[in-house]
Amino acid sequence: MQRKVKEILPKTFEELKALSQDDRARLWARYSPHPFNGQLRALWYYMQCKTSHIHLETKYLNKLKKYKADPAECANLVYQHRYSLTPGTTITRTFRGIDHKILVQEDKTFLYNDKIFPTLSAVAKEITGIKISGPDFFGLNKRKKRDR
Repeated sequence: MQRKVKEILPKTFEELKALSQDDRARLWARYSPHPFNGQLRALWYYMQCKTSHIHLETKYLNKLKKYKADPAECANLVYQHRYSLTPGTTITRTFRGIDHKILVQEDKTFLYNDKIFPTLSAVAKEITGIKISGPDFFGLNKRKKRDR
């Protein structure tokens, strides 16, 4: 009768990197049905989820697969603004009876009261005193208004 030998899992990412390619591939086969192509971070993530008893929802797995297929496109989508403001555009917003004018700069920063802000949200926070979405505050999001 053969005894099943318990495989010792690496405790750190450095220990995982120190394993041979065959050992890593064997570990990968325990967590994924796909072939191992040296995805150390993904292997480490799978191992951590398994030992912590965390289940990753399918929608997040699909997002990871989409990112794996085209990481550059996904990165572009993350940093893409939902609004397009050309340099020189002036945004005006009346808040508590005061008109606030913001000028879009060449380097995509925003000039308000002779101060430069990196984002519209930073300008909105300066005006309102609370953390708020700049595009929402200035009405730039194209969300459908819901009937109340």
